[in-house]
Amino acid sequence: MNSKNTKIIFLVDYDPINFNWLAKQFENTEFDSKTYGMADSKKNRTVKWRRILLFYNYINLAIRSLLHSKESDIIVSWNFIVGAFAGFFCKILFLKRTILSINMISNEKGFFNKMVRKIVYNKAFNYPKFYATVNSEELIDSYSNNFIINRAHFFLLPDCIRHEYENAPYSIGNKKVFCGGEAMRDWPTLFKAAKLLPSVKFVGVARRKLFDTKLEIPANVEMYYDTEPDFFYEQLKKSSLVALPLSTKAPAGLIVMIQAALLSKPIIITKTSSTLNYIENMRNGILVSLGNETELAERIEYLTLNNDVRRNLAENMFIDIKRFSPENYAKKIMKILRVIS
Repeated sequence: MNSKNTKIIFLVDYDPINFNWLAKQFENTEFDSKTYGMADSKKNRTVKWRRILLFYNYINLAIRSLLHSKESDIIVSWNFIVGAFAGFFCKILFLKRTILSINMISNEKGFFNKMVRKIVYNKAFNYPKFYATVNSEELIDSYSNNFIINRAHFFLLPDCIRHEYENAPYSIGNKKVFCGGEAMRDWPTLFKAAKLLPSVKFVGVARRKLFDTKLEIPANVEMYYDTEPDFFYEQLKKSSLVALPLSTKAPAGLIVMIQAALLSKPIIITKTSSTLNYIENMRNGILVSLGNETELAERIEYLTLNNDVRRNLAENMFIDIKRFSPENYAKKIMKILRVIS
């Protein structure tokens, strides 16, 4: 990679000013970089019919990156879909760019998402200079088989912490178990576990559009929907324990898990190939089986009764999570860029 001719073009699906936490890690390298973003509309992400507007913005951002780059540049897309669109257009328009799209996640989606993904992903991965990162080796095997992709197009890159995330020492908290987030939370399993623990209080924060309103909410669970980020974060921060049962083995829950780790909260989360990157069971957190409410209830009860164990898990995780710093993350990206170029 010739630093005199190569520029790194970062693409983010929000205001590029908020991407400085990573972009600045490249300021002292021998390579120039530029960041392009887009307007971030909450409604476009949460209102179903407005998804078409969100995808329009994705496409617009991908096209801008191609118009403002040259053949020797490397496009690094923070949003995997945007990078996939860039690869798609390179393939069908016979353009030449090197593209690295970060954190491929292929959860089951609705018809529109499946249709777009099938068309765009297949074209993108047929473009020889399109590459993707995933956060576990298992996902490399899964995606390469499911989408018939050469494994050489994948790189392992676990999620990282951000400088703006708050750090806090361990505290007993408000004696409530927190569960929240958007992607693939297993609310049925959480509620079944809560029913087994009537004396334990839970607080949940969810997106209403992703929540099954037919679910019966136990009396010991407070639920909030479509809240502002500050409210979500305050409930997380005040809690005594964070339980994140997931409804998939695909990557999910990692952002909330990392935030909880930095707040020194003891964490219980579903065992997946992604969570295994961070959690060593019973040393810095607790891993539970997918969809097992009995196991989840037993682990929650165990921790609510043992403050010393909660403190030990939280303090170990607070130390361990620092390995996933923005500095180390940037170094891994740079290593990947040197390989693909």
